[in-house]
Amino acid sequence: MSKLDYKIVSVFVDPKANDPSESGNLLAVFPAANDFTAEQMQQIAQDLQPPGGYLENFSETVFVSSVDSDRYSVRIFTPREELAFAGHPTLGTAWALRDLGRLPAGKVQQRSAAGVTDVVLEDEVVWFHRAGKVSPDLRDRQPQIEHKIAMALGIDVADVGLEPRELGRSVNRLHAAVSDAGIPHLIVPLKDTAALERCRPVASLLEDLSEASGAYCVTATAAGFVRARGFFPALGIAEDPATGSAAASLGIYLAARIGPIDFEIQQGIEMGRPCRIGVKADADGVHIGGRCQLIFDTTVTSVP
Repeated sequence: MSKLDYKIVSVFVDPKANDPSESGNLLAVFPAANDFTAEQMQQIAQDLQPPGGYLENFSETVFVSSVDSDRYSVRIFTPREELAFAGHPTLGTAWALRDLGRLPAGKVQQRSAAGVTDVVLEDEVVWFHRAGKVSPDLRDRQPQIEHKIAMALGIDVADVGLEPRELGRSVNRLHAAVSDAGIPHLIVPLKDTAALERCRPVASLLEDLSEASGAYCVTATAAGFVRARGFFPALGIAEDPATGSAAASLGIYLAARIGPIDFEIQQGIEMGRPCRIGVKADADGVHIGGRCQLIFDTTVTSVP
């Protein structure tokens, strides 16, 4: 096999962006990759470079192994390793397959190493649903964890933690925890937007914080609105413009800490790649939604 067509799709597009093509997180989707070996997939994910130069590689590349009526199977790779699940690949792949006429509108199912994920294809927004679990606050068993988090992010320890009144709730202060809606994420609440913008992560220190691959740092800008940054150097992603799996983990975390909640995440602001992620979370799980847009169709001319 010397060449194969693929699509570049932008996921979590900001509808308020002046140029929608400069918004969202780019994704490479190979819609007919059933003959690829894992080694070939990993090499492609490592070699592919997105247009625009805002990232060295795509955060994830998706290989579709089968499509059958209202369900499809995928394998998802970062530049360094395969993932059991990822958020913007789930939405972008379903959208791309519908665009190709291989999936219907409405409810479909994605199968990956993390099991079945329900996806709903609406006219403008694609949603997925995941259940999950969240750990107790890490400081309960690691008293120095907030100091370590601050050092790893290059901020002050006083920046770590968030008062839930900033989200319009009256409960205890929010602290770092690990939340899992398909893959584990370290959720790091920060006191304000200034603290979020000051983050300058040290990759080697991030890897020592938890079993999660990096940190999803969040703060509130108003009731129903959150700003976030995602740092995942262990996966080959210094900073991610939009992280659907981490947004799902955040929804699971907040529903457990403060109750059912709907909110919108803005991510990618610091990278000049604004993204908007819709979140609806309660005790039954979390729904993550976003707009998608085709950037262009292209071809890998030489498959390793």
